[in-house]
Amino acid sequence: MEQCINSRLKASKTTQNIRSITLQAMLLAVLVVQEYILTGIPQVQLTVILILVYARFLSYQKLVPLVVMYVLLDNLLMGSFSLLYTPTMLIIWPLFAIFARMLRDKQDYISLLYAIVFSFVYGWAYLPASIIVMHLDTWTKIYTYFLADLPAELIMAVNTVVTFLVFYKPMNELMTYLFRQVFPEYPKPDQMDLN
Repeated sequence: MEQCINSRLKASKTTQNIRSITLQAMLLAVLVVQEYILTGIPQVQLTVILILVYARFLSYQKLVPLVVMYVLLDNLLMGSFSLLYTPTMLIIWPLFAIFARMLRDKQDYISLLYAIVFSFVYGWAYLPASIIVMHLDTWTKIYTYFLADLPAELIMAVNTVVTFLVFYKPMNELMTYLFRQVFPEYPKPDQMDLN
Protein backbone atom coordinates (compact mmCIF):
# COMPACT_ATOMS: atom_id res chain seq x y z
CA MET A 1 0.00 0.00 0.00
CA GLU A 2 2.79 2.41 0.95
CA GLN A 3 4.67 1.62 -2.27
CA CYS A 4 1.55 2.39 -4.27
CA ILE A 5 1.20 5.80 -2.57
CA ASN A 6 4.89 6.57 -3.09
CA SER A 7 4.63 5.54 -6.73
CA ARG A 8 1.64 7.86 -7.25
CA LEU A 9 3.41 10.73 -5.52
CA LYS A 10 6.46 10.20 -7.70
CA ALA A 11 4.31 10.10 -10.87
CA SER A 12 2.51 13.26 -9.75
CA LYS A 13 5.85 15.02 -9.14
CA THR A 14 7.10 13.94 -12.59
CA THR A 15 3.91 15.24 -14.22
CA GLN A 16 4.28 18.51 -12.33
CA ASN A 17 7.91 18.85 -13.51
CA ILE A 18 6.91 18.19 -17.12
CA ARG A 19 4.16 20.81 -16.86
CA SER A 20 6.58 23.28 -15.30
CA ILE A 21 9.25 22.80 -17.97
CA THR A 22 6.67 22.99 -20.75
CA LEU A 23 5.19 26.21 -19.40
CA GLN A 24 8.63 27.78 -18.99
CA ALA A 25 9.52 26.83 -22.58
CA MET A 26 6.28 28.38 -23.83
CA LEU A 27 6.92 31.59 -21.89
CA LEU A 28 10.46 31.77 -23.28
CA ALA A 29 9.16 31.18 -26.81
CA VAL A 30 6.68 34.05 -26.44
CA LEU A 31 9.49 36.38 -25.30
CA VAL A 32 11.76 35.46 -28.20
CA VAL A 33 9.12 35.35 -30.94
CA GLN A 34 7.52 38.70 -30.08
CA GLU A 35 10.96 40.31 -30.17
CA TYR A 36 11.67 38.74 -33.55
CA ILE A 37 8.28 39.74 -35.02
CA LEU A 38 8.55 43.35 -33.81
CA THR A 39 12.17 43.83 -34.91
CA GLY A 40 11.19 46.03 -37.85
CA ILE A 41 9.61 48.64 -35.60
CA PRO A 42 12.33 50.55 -33.68
CA GLN A 43 11.95 50.55 -29.90
CA VAL A 44 8.62 48.70 -30.05
CA GLN A 45 8.49 45.45 -28.11
CA LEU A 46 6.53 43.67 -25.41
CA THR A 47 9.58 42.38 -23.54
CA VAL A 48 9.26 44.78 -20.59
CA ILE A 49 5.58 44.02 -20.06
CA LEU A 50 6.02 40.28 -20.50
CA ILE A 51 8.81 40.14 -17.93
CA LEU A 52 6.72 42.25 -15.52
CA VAL A 53 3.87 39.76 -15.90
CA TYR A 54 6.13 36.70 -15.67
CA ALA A 55 7.64 38.14 -12.48
CA ARG A 56 4.24 38.02 -10.80
CA PHE A 57 4.03 34.25 -11.27
CA LEU A 58 7.52 32.76 -11.47
CA SER A 59 9.93 32.32 -8.61
CA TYR A 60 13.37 33.94 -8.82
CA GLN A 61 14.82 30.48 -9.51
CA LYS A 62 12.67 30.12 -12.63
CA LEU A 63 12.44 33.77 -13.71
CA VAL A 64 16.13 34.69 -13.83
CA PRO A 65 17.27 31.67 -15.91
CA LEU A 66 14.32 32.24 -18.26
CA VAL A 67 15.39 35.86 -18.79
CA VAL A 68 19.05 34.87 -19.26
CA MET A 69 17.97 32.28 -21.86
CA TYR A 70 15.91 34.98 -23.57
CA VAL A 71 18.95 37.28 -23.79
CA LEU A 72 21.15 34.49 -25.16
CA LEU A 73 18.55 33.37 -27.72
CA ASP A 74 17.83 36.97 -28.71
CA ASN A 75 21.53 37.61 -29.33
CA LEU A 76 21.91 34.30 -31.16
CA LEU A 77 18.91 34.80 -33.45
CA MET A 78 19.61 38.47 -34.12
CA GLY A 79 23.31 37.85 -34.68
CA SER A 80 24.19 40.52 -32.16
CA PHE A 81 26.60 38.74 -29.82
CA SER A 82 29.17 41.30 -28.75
CA LEU A 83 31.73 41.22 -26.00
CA LEU A 84 30.70 44.78 -25.13
CA TYR A 85 26.92 44.75 -25.47
CA THR A 86 25.85 41.18 -24.60
CA PRO A 87 27.24 41.32 -21.02
CA THR A 88 25.26 44.52 -20.51
CA MET A 89 22.10 42.71 -21.57
CA LEU A 90 22.98 39.74 -19.35
CA ILE A 91 23.14 42.12 -16.41
CA ILE A 92 20.34 44.59 -17.08
CA TRP A 93 17.51 42.21 -18.08
CA PRO A 94 17.89 39.79 -15.12
CA LEU A 95 18.14 42.80 -12.77
CA PHE A 96 14.94 44.15 -14.27
CA ALA A 97 13.27 40.78 -13.65
CA ILE A 98 14.53 40.59 -10.05
CA PHE A 99 13.21 44.05 -9.19
CA ALA A 100 9.94 43.32 -11.03
CA ARG A 101 9.56 40.20 -8.88
CA MET A 102 10.13 42.32 -5.77
CA LEU A 103 7.31 44.64 -6.89
CA ARG A 104 4.81 41.89 -7.75
CA ASP A 105 2.56 42.59 -4.75
CA LYS A 106 2.55 46.36 -5.23
CA GLN A 107 -0.10 48.40 -7.01
CA ASP A 108 0.00 48.24 -10.80
CA TYR A 109 0.99 51.90 -11.12
CA ILE A 110 4.22 51.11 -9.21
CA SER A 111 5.08 48.50 -11.86
CA LEU A 112 4.28 51.04 -14.57
CA LEU A 113 6.57 53.65 -13.02
CA TYR A 114 9.31 51.05 -12.64
CA ALA A 115 8.96 50.06 -16.30
CA ILE A 116 9.15 53.71 -17.40
CA VAL A 117 12.30 54.29 -15.36
CA PHE A 118 13.77 51.07 -16.76
CA SER A 119 13.30 52.43 -20.30
CA PHE A 120 15.88 55.11 -19.50
CA VAL A 121 18.17 52.96 -17.35
CA TYR A 122 18.28 50.37 -20.14
CA GLY A 123 19.61 52.96 -22.58
CA TRP A 124 22.07 54.36 -20.07
CA ALA A 125 23.40 50.87 -19.31
CA TYR A 126 24.96 50.79 -22.79
CA LEU A 127 26.88 54.02 -22.22
CA PRO A 128 30.12 52.35 -20.98
CA ALA A 129 30.28 50.06 -24.03
CA SER A 130 29.41 52.96 -26.34
CA ILE A 131 32.21 55.04 -24.83
CA ILE A 132 34.67 52.30 -25.80
CA VAL A 133 33.22 51.55 -29.25
CA MET A 134 32.69 55.16 -30.33
CA HIS A 135 35.83 56.54 -28.69
CA LEU A 136 33.88 59.03 -26.61
CA ASP A 137 36.93 60.41 -24.89
CA THR A 138 35.60 63.76 -23.69
CA TRP A 139 32.66 64.79 -21.56
CA THR A 140 31.31 66.79 -24.50
CA LYS A 141 31.22 63.68 -26.69
CA ILE A 142 29.59 61.65 -23.92
CA TYR A 143 26.99 64.36 -23.37
CA THR A 144 26.31 64.56 -27.12
CA TYR A 145 25.85 60.78 -27.25
CA PHE A 146 23.54 60.95 -24.24
CA LEU A 147 21.40 63.63 -25.90
CA ALA A 148 21.34 61.75 -29.21
CA ASP A 149 20.18 58.59 -27.42
CA LEU A 150 17.46 60.35 -25.41
CA PRO A 151 14.80 60.19 -28.18
CA ALA A 152 15.23 56.39 -28.39
CA GLU A 153 14.77 56.13 -24.63
CA LEU A 154 11.69 58.37 -24.79
CA ILE A 155 10.21 56.19 -27.54
CA MET A 156 10.85 53.09 -25.43
CA ALA A 157 9.21 54.79 -22.42
CA VAL A 158 6.14 55.75 -24.49
CA ASN A 159 5.99 52.21 -25.90
CA THR A 160 6.16 50.89 -22.34
CA VAL A 161 3.26 53.09 -21.22
CA VAL A 162 1.10 52.13 -24.21
CA THR A 163 1.83 48.40 -23.97
CA PHE A 164 1.33 48.49 -20.20
CA LEU A 165 -2.06 50.17 -20.52
CA VAL A 166 -3.19 47.86 -23.31
CA PHE A 167 -1.64 44.49 -22.40
CA TYR A 168 -0.67 44.34 -18.72
CA LYS A 169 -4.06 43.48 -17.22
CA PRO A 170 -5.13 41.03 -19.98
CA MET A 171 -1.74 39.28 -19.77
CA ASN A 172 -2.06 38.94 -16.00
CA GLU A 173 -5.51 37.43 -16.45
CA LEU A 174 -4.22 35.05 -19.12
CA MET A 175 -1.30 33.96 -16.91
CA THR A 176 -3.67 33.41 -13.99
CA TYR A 177 -5.84 31.24 -16.21
CA LEU A 178 -2.84 29.28 -17.54
CA PHE A 179 -1.42 28.69 -14.08
CA ARG A 180 -4.79 27.49 -12.81
CA GLN A 181 -4.95 25.05 -15.72
CA VAL A 182 -1.44 23.75 -15.17
CA PHE A 183 -1.43 23.94 -11.35
CA PRO A 184 -5.06 23.72 -10.17
CA GLU A 185 -4.00 23.30 -6.54
CA TYR A 186 -2.74 26.91 -6.45
CA PRO A 187 -5.86 29.07 -6.27
CA LYS A 188 -4.19 32.47 -5.68
CA PRO A 189 -1.99 34.14 -8.32
CA ASP A 190 0.68 35.06 -5.76
CA GLN A 191 0.93 31.39 -4.77
CA MET A 192 1.31 30.16 -8.35
CA ASP A 193 4.90 29.24 -8.71
CA LEU A 194 6.83 26.82 -10.86
CA ASN A 195 8.59 25.02 -8.04
